[in-house]
Amino acid sequence: MDNTSKENFDFANWGLSKAWQFRFEFYEENGLPERKNASRFKEAFKALPMGKRFILANNIGSLFFGPLYFLCTGMWRKAIVLLFLLIFIDIFLSAIGGKNSIIIFVNMFSSMTLANPAYYLHRVKKSKSFNIFEGVF
Repeated sequence: MDNTSKENFDFANWGLSKAWQFRFEFYEENGLPERKNASRFKEAFKALPMGKRFILANNIGSLFFGPLYFLCTGMWRKAIVLLFLLIFIDIFLSAIGGKNSIIIFVNMFSSMTLANPAYYLHRVKKSKSFNIFEGVF
């Protein structure tokens, strides 16, 4: 998916919260945290105050609801892949003797950090991909 197109979007008219408007505008100006945009994204991210960094990097809804959050926001393809990935991680960590608290933390952290770029790609770039790491790696 080409994320380099320079269209001007007015996110204020999209019915989004202020946090989503900020995230979408930041992604439009600085790109996603993928490798080809890493330096530009990192510089802009580091220039933000701590509160804005938290809003940009984390998603509280996804933290608590994981794949269900992806499903409810219309990203059902990514929800399916994320669910199977989390099940695989659970099985793997359980097999090597991981504690339940570590397994839960890994699951929650994975969902929380992948949600924002995925939702941006879904809403703005109309992504239909099953790749939950699209725009991140």
